[in-house]
Amino acid sequence: MDARRTQPRQPNRSPAALSRPAVAADRGRMSRRLTALAATLLTAAVALVSLPAAPAQAVVDTRAQTVAQPAGSVQATGAGQAAGSTQATGAGQTTDRARAAGTGPCRTDGRGPACRVWAGRVDHVSDGDTVAVDVFGDGTATPLPIRLIGVQAMEQHVYSGVVSKRRGECHALAATARLEELIRWSGGLVRLTAEHPGSVSRGRALRSMAVRIGGQWRDVGQILIREGHALWMLTSGGEQAWNAPYRLAAQLAARSGRNLYDRDACGAGPYQSAALDVWVNPDADGTDSENVNGEWIRIGNASATAIPLGGWWVRDSGLRRYTFPAGTSVPAHGAIFVHTGRGVPTATHRYWSLREPIFENPTWDADAIGDGGYLFDPQGDLRAWDLYPCVTGCRTLAGTVRLTVRTDDPELIRITNVGSTPIDLLGHTVTTGPHVYPITTRTVLTPGDALDLYPAAGISDGLSRHWDKTEGIMGERGGTAMLRNRSQSLDACVAWGSARC
Repeated sequence: MDARRTQPRQPNRSPAALSRPAVAADRGRMSRRLTALAATLLTAAVALVSLPAAPAQAVVDTRAQTVAQPAGSVQATGAGQAAGSTQATGAGQTTDRARAAGTGPCRTDGRGPACRVWAGRVDHVSDGDTVAVDVFGDGTATPLPIRLIGVQAMEQHVYSGVVSKRRGECHALAATARLEELIRWSGGLVRLTAEHPGSVSRGRALRSMAVRIGGQWRDVGQILIREGHALWMLTSGGEQAWNAPYRLAAQLAARSGRNLYDRDACGAGPYQSAALDVWVNPDADGTDSENVNGEWIRIGNASATAIPLGGWWVRDSGLRRYTFPAGTSVPAHGAIFVHTGRGVPTATHRYWSLREPIFENPTWDADAIGDGGYLFDPQGDLRAWDLYPCVTGCRTLAGTVRLTVRTDDPELIRITNVGSTPIDLLGHTVTTGPHVYPITTRTVLTPGDALDLYPAAGISDGLSRHWDKTEGIMGERGGTAMLRNRSQSLDACVAWGSARC
């Protein structure tokens, strides 16, 4: 129904003169008038940028609130495609329909840059991250396909307005149902925002969506990610306003083991008690695009037995997946690597065969760049993950390690344990400029011990390692060397010359 359609005025009649069908018809007309009035008021509010925002807070989880549930129904239908992180400035219909927007805060907490703002009514929900919205004031009653910014639900394969007929991966249908529920609580009315009206993904307008619950606007994407119904998918290309709160929401969901992060939510899986972990190395040594295989996911196994991985798969926060072939296993107390690029597979090194890097290098600025790597078992349970950079509950070796450098020949970076207990450097990286050295094997330093890392070529042995560089990498005029852990938290830094940590 187009809520903006004007209804013809009806003549006054006494109640006694009204037949039951007439009463029903009048009630229907009154309902449509009230809906049209609500839509008009909401559109005016958006145009005046007077939509109330929720109090400033990092994460909103409406399941902790008591909320009235207005009547209404939002059905899921249509084949919505899940999106990768690719964005583009759209043209044609999407751009034309973006012109009716007002301006206001991008986020419901009032923070971040200014955005274009639209109001509308949800026509249907396709899946856990895609909806169709009748946008008020865009000159057409045709619903606009909307892809939620920064949200990546698991894939739904069969779409239907009948819940029992839907099919999808584990967690996919739960995400769809939760999205429908949030929209029902808002009576189907939503607030859409975007930094750039032309942002699209696979023909769908990229928008953040908020619902009005308990008198306040709630960010739907933030709720879905915080409750573990969806992964946080980094959004770049001009729609970064939501990265910081969504990145935090994902890590809070992981810490609390909610939904996707419940390792046996889909039922007990193979080798459920296996101690598996994931480490993503997003920053390759040198230039990422010239060293695609320097980017990888490491699957570690702390168990005393090898774990078969045939049929298991790893993914990034987009749609890219690598499935382990039959016969693959991760050794006891060992690891297997999946390199992003191409190569000849071995027992412990596999290749995704992609042509370019896929994992984002993290930043700590307003763009809040980050990413994640995920390991799923064959039935769809998320068994291990690495979300980076860490922004909550972070652990570091700060204060227990010291970096020192020698910039003349032979160049040297020394990592010394200045604490009172042994430390293991496995999972840490040493960086200086564009050069990255990941420590991929168990490397224990007892108090007072030091690991010497020589950039030059040589034979690595014990606590003496060589980077095998063909020329010097530590400029005498100034530079920094940093030690980071697998969550990209800074453990130690040393600077020389004119540089600063």
